[in-house]
Amino acid sequence: MGTSTNVITNRVTEIYVHVSDYEQAMVWYTDVLGINKNTHGGLDMDGARILLIESDKKNPTSHAVFSLFSPDINAAHESLQAKGARVDEIYYCPYEKTTSFHVTDSEGYLILIKDC
Repeated sequence: MGTSTNVITNRVTEIYVHVSDYEQAMVWYTDVLGINKNTHGGLDMDGARILLIESDKKNPTSHAVFSLFSPDINAAHESLQAKGARVDEIYYCPYEKTTSFHVTDSEGYLILIKDC
């Protein structure tokens, strides 16, 4: 091959989250996490979107299905707690030098909130 082109980029476009109750999940993601719903029924984020898919399939519940960035972990933790979300304790990872915690969505899936 004489030239090098990237036919696949390193940009995430969609995250698929299977849910049993689309309406309840949509309310949780918009009200608790504050993610905006787009005109196509997806949830818009910076450069990517979450697609809630009503189905019998399940995402893993033993680990986070995706992570979101927060510039202020303590404020994010307090804000989610105030909204009644289930959050675990804030954890500092000495290997990554990051601080994070999990929040559990309306379907029981873990989402990692981290400061990097």
